[in-house]
Amino acid sequence: MAESSRPPLGPEPPVSGGVGRRTFLKATAGAGLGLVVGAPILAACSPAASSTPGATVAPGATVTPGASATPAGGEPIKIGGLFHLTGVGAIWGPLQQQPATLAVEEINSAGGVLGRPLTLISEDDQTDPDVSVQKGTKLALEDEVEAIFGLVYSSTRSAVAANVAARYKTPYFYPTYNEGGVCGRYFVNLGALPNQQLDFFIPYLMERFGKSFYFVGQDYVWPRESIKYCEKLIIDNGGTMAGAEFVAFGTTDWGPVLGRIKDKAPDVYFPFIGGDDLISNLRQFFDFGLNKSIGLASTLLDESFIPVLPADVRGGIPCAASYFMAIDSPENKDFLARFQARFGKDAIVTNIGEGTYDSIYLWKAAVEKAGKLDKDAMIDALPDVSFKAPQGEISVEKGSNHARLHQLIAETKADGTFQVLEDFGLVDPISNCAI
Repeated sequence: MAESSRPPLGPEPPVSGGVGRRTFLKATAGAGLGLVVGAPILAACSPAASSTPGATVAPGATVTPGASATPAGGEPIKIGGLFHLTGVGAIWGPLQQQPATLAVEEINSAGGVLGRPLTLISEDDQTDPDVSVQKGTKLALEDEVEAIFGLVYSSTRSAVAANVAARYKTPYFYPTYNEGGVCGRYFVNLGALPNQQLDFFIPYLMERFGKSFYFVGQDYVWPRESIKYCEKLIIDNGGTMAGAEFVAFGTTDWGPVLGRIKDKAPDVYFPFIGGDDLISNLRQFFDFGLNKSIGLASTLLDESFIPVLPADVRGGIPCAASYFMAIDSPENKDFLARFQARFGKDAIVTNIGEGTYDSIYLWKAAVEKAGKLDKDAMIDALPDVSFKAPQGEISVEKGSNHARLHQLIAETKADGTFQVLEDFGLVDPISNCAI
């Protein structure tokens, strides 16, 4: 997943509101290109949380508010959340923590798991792979959680998968779309792989805009592997690569890059750029007037990014993901009503947030299928369960621990929301993973 150029942030105070469109617009107004989101949902080891029977929480961890005050009885079952609450990925942390919070609260209100309440112990990994491993190790060994959920950056994902999940045999559910390449018995991938996100999207873009593509990515594994995958799709479908280049994090002057794009005159400009860097890149793309002759497309733009762009250029950008808030189904509408009742009427759910929510429910279903709290039994049961998620019914493929996910193409609207254009249904992952 995309790395961000955002400078580290300090600790944020506890609040109860969600991250909403107005939060993004208000936070970025008059603040240059910095994307500032609402504070995460934290209960800093309050007396109510720390006095929950059986819920031993190490210093510095946080517990989901009200997560154990439920009809379910018995000793709480602890699960762990690793979230980018500070550091360069702080834009994404609350967008995962809030859906995780809702899932735990809903499950507890419905009687818990095996009749016992859940406690979500959240840790801030500071968007640092070393800290991710430290906090993940704490969750696995000190807190003895049954599973770990969260993270966005590929670097943090890989570190936790290898050094926590595999080493300590603690299941780790990763909900963010990614380039693939991570495989293990205790690693469960709930994010879209390149074949799920791009196999329909690239041909769609060729039909809509033309067959010539120019890519720009930040210089690390997700853009490089994703662009390599796109290039093969483009060639196989009779298209051409007008160009591809990789830039350093923190790039602010996009003039030289955009000048080269203008000279090549591709039909499609497709950035694999994250965080503030993407916003500055797109603003300058529009300032250069390139949108008048070149189609723009992305897999990264979601409900959190679009409101930050100038209103006169927000509309008409095609994007691909497994989930958009605009999905017109009773399940999604009900989910959003519950989510916004909990976090505020402007609260945003992105595809990585929906994936986090889904992960916890799939874990619950697998535990109940196994009929006992046993990590290996849960892993063995996982391919035999499914979950009717906001995006639609999903499941995990036997033999790879990668999810079958829905594939959507949507288009941005001027008000910062999306309109779903194409729904390709459930798509199997191509992971080249055997466990």
